[in-house]
Amino acid sequence: MKSIASFILCTICTTMMLAQTAEIVEIQLLSPPETKINFGEGDKNVAIVAIHYYQNAENKKSETHTLDSILVNTVANGIKEIFEESPVFEYSNIAVYNIYSDTTMMDEDMPKEELDMISEQSGAKVVIAIEFVNISANYLLERTKQRPMLTNVDFVAKINAYDVYTGNKVMQHTSKDNVVIPAYREEDGTFIPAPKIEDARQITAEMIGKDFAKRITPTWETAERLIFYDSYYDRRNTNLTKAYNAAMNEQDWTNAAMYWTEAISEDISRLKQSQIMYNIALSCEMLEKFELAVKWLEKAKELGTSIDDSIDDYANILKQRIEDKEKLDDIFE
Repeated sequence: MKSIASFILCTICTTMMLAQTAEIVEIQLLSPPETKINFGEGDKNVAIVAIHYYQNAENKKSETHTLDSILVNTVANGIKEIFEESPVFEYSNIAVYNIYSDTTMMDEDMPKEELDMISEQSGAKVVIAIEFVNISANYLLERTKQRPMLTNVDFVAKINAYDVYTGNKVMQHTSKDNVVIPAYREEDGTFIPAPKIEDARQITAEMIGKDFAKRITPTWETAERLIFYDSYYDRRNTNLTKAYNAAMNEQDWTNAAMYWTEAISEDISRLKQSQIMYNIALSCEMLEKFELAVKWLEKAKELGTSIDDSIDDYANILKQRIEDKEKLDDIFE
């Protein structure tokens, strides 16, 4: 769901950012860990998604705790899409296993015999069990034309990953959130209404799966980042021009940081200094030197300029990346 929220946030902030001679650029990020994850025995890590339909026993017909099979499959497809791009996992086809229980099994682990059965049938070293999914949605209609203006989505999901060899959980993930997906207009003025309820549930289910998969495997993903560049002023400065070209055209963040650092010592305004420091922090993030990136943002904030709000927003993004990396390092050490 983060990508939906990011899209909404960027749309709101674009006008303000452009006024600060800044651009929103798409940058490739590598989510940690970079090293290969060793699950179980053997040379290859084969992952499989085991879809669990936890239902009341057949003699107790109740829909209270029944998983919507369509939504569960959509979550699984979200996981599959990310795994197919993973440098760590070799992905095998989705397998469906029906398990009946008198409870929702929200607090119970997957039985070892089930893991062994799945492993024997699929050769999987990792089993990912989608153990609970509940997504509800409603939308607000436009008064005159009765078009959906925004769709409100509430969801709860529980997904666990198990090491087949040991039977232990290597990751457990429970998510609960509320997301609002608004209507918007295309550049040509075409009105795109907010998604209908069932479409919103499907979008949310896929994002739940993708979010989980990104937590368990390193994947290349595109993120939107702010970079400061004044097409008039910067082109007259050799170091600033070289820095921007190195970063945007060559993806050479080491040289970009070097040129930006040299530009700081030149006779420039405090605002331009803070913008350059912000860009250096961006370079550090791309080089996965997160703590150094935070220090450069702190230096930029000390100057007290009109981009302080942007600095704070970026500092929060870096803080979240650092926390995510620490969690993954604990899991996959």
